Amino acid sequence: MLIVLVVILVIALIAVSAYALIPKPAASKIPIQLWYNNSNHYGSTEVAVALALQNSLSTCGRFQITLKSDIWTVYKENWVNQRMPMFLLGWYPDYFDTDDYISPFMGIAGAKSEGSFYNNSQVDQWVRDEASTSDPNVRADRFTKIQAALAEDVPYVPLFSAPAQAVYVNGVQNVELHPVSFKWFIINKPGATQLNASTSDHIINLDPASAYDFMSIEVINQVFDTLLVYDAKNTTLLPGLAMEVPSRANGGISADGLTYTFHLRSGVTFSDGTALNSSVVKRSIDRVMRLNLDGSAAFLLYDVGALRADHLPGDSAPGVIDTPDATTVVFHLFSPVSFFNQLMAFSVSAPVPWTYNQNGLQPSTAGSVIGTGPYVLTTHVPDQLVVLDKNLAYYNPNLYQSEGIGPIPKMDRVVINIKSTDAALKQDIETKAVDVAFRTISPVDLADLEDRQASLGLTVKHGSSPQIRFLVFNVNLVPNKAVRQAIAYAVDRGAINSLVFLGQATPLYSMIPPDLPYASPVFQSKYGDAQCASSNALLLSLGVAFELQAEIVAVARDR
Repeated sequence: MLIVLVVILVIALIAVSAYALIPKPAASKIPIQLWYNNSNHYGSTEVAVALALQNSLSTCGRFQITLKSDIWTVYKENWVNQRMPMFLLGWYPDYFDTDDYISPFMGIAGAKSEGSFYNNSQVDQWVRDEASTSDPNVRADRFTKIQAALAEDVPYVPLFSAPAQAVYVNGVQNVELHPVSFKWFIINKPGATQLNASTSDHIINLDPASAYDFMSIEVINQVFDTLLVYDAKNTTLLPGLAMEVPSRANGGISADGLTYTFHLRSGVTFSDGTALNSSVVKRSIDRVMRLNLDGSAAFLLYDVGALRADHLPGDSAPGVIDTPDATTVVFHLFSPVSFFNQLMAFSVSAPVPWTYNQNGLQPSTAGSVIGTGPYVLTTHVPDQLVVLDKNLAYYNPNLYQSEGIGPIPKMDRVVINIKSTDAALKQDIETKAVDVAFRTISPVDLADLEDRQASLGLTVKHGSSPQIRFLVFNVNLVPNKAVRQAIAYAVDRGAINSLVFLGQATPLYSMIPPDLPYASPVFQSKYGDAQCASSNALLLSLGVAFELQAEIVAVARDR
């Protein structure tokens, strides 16, 4: 009996071994789910971009693309919790320096916030190097190395850039498509006290410690001021809550670039009547860094801004932010940051009242959103309506008087209607139900309005803001660099531009827009467009290429 059992076991082992040696037929295509946001966060072009990507990847013959969609809020959670292997984002600058297209993406802390979780200590050091100097030679060297790493490691695939647009009724004044921030408070409708506007964008939340999407930040910029603010039309910094812009010449920046001193205006109050002082400024900055809310820009302070030695979330150490008196704030950085003034002009640095929630998110309801800016939030109906009323206690009405704009805010009230579709946005401005339509009119509708603007009594305005769109890979979920590279080969930017944007967009080959210093089109030289032969050859070199199960999640987010 024992011999029989042994024989049976040997035969079974031989059979198993023989089966293991039989080549398994590989699947002919890699199944990929391509997700896109369907709540109009970035306009109706989202589905068209997804379709164009589906087509370019499918054309190469090695990908089987299935389109799926869901609302933006679901993707926000999935992105933060690492549930999305690949997804599409949009970016609008936080501050006008080339670093703003590198630190949030290639630095370790920034990459975590943006959802790629890219972690390369050498690249992280190069990012710190370029941020800590104004020497153009050093910056050129580091940006060149960083962009080379971007193209090699492919945590992102840059796709295209597109300018901002606004359409407004003739006679409305001061509609400026600013490179960094849109200023509702300078827009004027002569003879009226109320400005009516529409947008198809959405507000996520209005807490400066959390907001990191375009429309939320733009409402924050009307309600909150920062230590420094931007000129009405360009990126020149002006005094805001501070009396002057720190410089080496005025003693506000130390010779070694490690100390920044801000002198606050006296007598400034929040819209609830409470006082702004140096202790409030320090508490606000510490709140952002300590809470480090998911998907926020807190890393711009504790990491990029060098306010913590360990570059990790948490309160500033004793002595890092000094408040020697009620109107003086002194920042002692752990390394020089050549654009620290610009960080102090971004919404994440906006002072909030002492009473703001210190343990989590402040509610985004009227009465809970309290700032020092030109307007007060008096109504907020999520996904429907925002009403801004003049802050009667605003401290700086003559900010832009030298430019012929003043006093601000120009209008007593701004009513922003949030529309569910681009078509509704177009109808509002076409029928003059509103005075201004901003974000986002579809390319087809924009071309139509532009052709008929004279007869309609409208003005169509195009900006030069360097907005970019790009594909993100969560490198923890898509760890094989060759797979990411294969997709980079397959993308067809020309098709996206012609089919989706009617030639109104510009193909993008680096995370740094071409008009900014140090930009290099590294993806153009390394991958080109629609290079199916190269994509397929790379996939064939992978032993398990066609057993891969992957997802591409196309999401529209604009920061």
